[in-house]
Amino acid sequence: LNMINKFLKQVLISAFFSLVFFSLAFAGTELQGIDSKESYKRVMDSPSNTFIVDVRTKAEYEFVGHPDLPNGVPNVPYKFYPTWELNKDFVEKVKSRYKMDDTIITMCRSGKRAKAAAKLLLSAGFQNVFYMIDSFEGQKDKKGHRTVSGWKVNGLAYTYKLKDHLVYK
Repeated sequence: LNMINKFLKQVLISAFFSLVFFSLAFAGTELQGIDSKESYKRVMDSPSNTFIVDVRTKAEYEFVGHPDLPNGVPNVPYKFYPTWELNKDFVEKVKSRYKMDDTIITMCRSGKRAKAAAKLLLSAGFQNVFYMIDSFEGQKDKKGHRTVSGWKVNGLAYTYKLKDHLVYK
């Protein structure tokens, strides 16, 4: 009985230290959402290492507009229209533009794809990833129009002008 108690004590101690180790190892990998105003502020405060990535489709980027920031906002679609197939090159395209410790803020139309894309980047090893909770067009009002929040509604700088190095290829 004494040996069984010793063994159980060892197992519990090992389990405890494993739990502590893994908790510390993954601390800070919790995905966080921030709104468009905070996203703009973070980019403007630190444009050399804080970037917004527009994960909408190429058509949305081109025809609905996109943020106009000094450090550029590239379009890297998370999914392709009309099949809504996942972009298998998404992570690699982001890695080709940014360092793993840059702050990356993903943005879509209303936040859903941005959150999924941010989770993917976080799991791929990017260390500072956020998603824009209200994104470019925000949530719908009672009439079904996107007038509640978002980059455009908040009056933040946007454009329809296309810069070749920012358009998805």
